[in-house]
Amino acid sequence: MAYELLYEILLLVGGYLFGSIPFAYIVGKISRGIDIRDYGSGNMGATNVMRTLGKKLGYLTMAFDMLKGAIPVFLARIYIWFGDYSGFGTKAEGTEFPGFLDEGFLLASVAFMAVIGHALPVWVKFKGGKSAAVGAGALLGINPIAYVAILLIWFPLLKITKIMSLSNLIMALVSPIMYWIFAGNDWFFNGSLWALIVACIMVVFVFWRHKANLKRLLTGTERKMGEKVEIKKEEE
Repeated sequence: MAYELLYEILLLVGGYLFGSIPFAYIVGKISRGIDIRDYGSGNMGATNVMRTLGKKLGYLTMAFDMLKGAIPVFLARIYIWFGDYSGFGTKAEGTEFPGFLDEGFLLASVAFMAVIGHALPVWVKFKGGKSAAVGAGALLGINPIAYVAILLIWFPLLKITKIMSLSNLIMALVSPIMYWIFAGNDWFFNGSLWALIVACIMVVFVFWRHKANLKRLLTGTERKMGEKVEIKKEEE
């Protein structure tokens, strides 16, 4: 049991460290030799890259950020499938997670660590992005069908409103609902109510990271897609 708990701790730590990889910073340095935190909004996320360096690099950064959520969750699934568990997320007889209530809770916890890693990255003094893309990537790793359903909402909404933050917040808000819908007869994550609780905490965390955006949305001053910002730091 001790080594199982160690593996699970490594998955959590690995999720955080992988989520901490500052792809927006890396893209800015490689493409233009700049620190993205010194330009546009100063936020280290795909939207700021898009406004400052263009759509292609912005969407590339978004894809990398989504992988930061998907890969740790997929590695946790491999542990579940091929460790002391039989089948796809089904417990083998007589086994249990020593540190977690069930397999769904483990997946959700790893996903949350990746989300925290992106927002508070150890590599760049804990000043990161807002974690919406990482959360979407985690959803892809946990339930690809729910992920596709979210995209079917997110793309038209972004097309209509042209406001990335609004689309991301709505995506985050409906994610737990989509998880539940596509979990069949189970509550969530193979019937895990604890995982549902973790997912709701993640939503609150993402909203907290977007608090400045929420203020601008309420006042009607939020920036829209396609608007180029001046190459100077401003409040995010």
